Amino acid sequence: MKALTHDVFSLGAGLYLVYRIGQLPLLPNLLLVVWLTISTNKLIDILGHTSKGGLALRSFWTHSIFTAPIWGISAALASLYQLDVFLGQTMSWNRVMLAVGIGAVLSYSHLLLDSFTEGGIYLGRRRLAIAHLRYNNPVANGAFTALGAILILAALV
Repeated sequence: MKALTHDVFSLGAGLYLVYRIGQLPLLPNLLLVVWLTISTNKLIDILGHTSKGGLALRSFWTHSIFTAPIWGISAALASLYQLDVFLGQTMSWNRVMLAVGIGAVLSYSHLLLDSFTEGGIYLGRRRLAIAHLRYNNPVANGAFTALGAILILAALV
């Protein structure tokens, strides 16, 4: 899927998670989710895409159901630490668990969208593609962007 689709869908999933667990999206949590949405998707794509013979390939190290959460959780914990230092707070167990949850959800939301494309994702060392759609399929991108927007509205309203 396109980067905008990844970002809107992930933002909706992250905000909805924060809303559902009772952590109102106060400014620090809202900033954390927005930052992690952008950084997790970029991290997975920048580190995980290579080109071979003019074709884009996905790496096992970032597009596996086992390794992608490591990247999301690592980005979340590092970002939470920096945010807490900036705000003069100490990292509490609840905030650490919130960051871990957000990091995992955001990385899995990225993989969910990639699993619908031709390149698929890795399940162990084997590739899995659900629908074999092109990354720029307008119907799929529109549907997942709309679903992300609905999740954002559900979390904020």
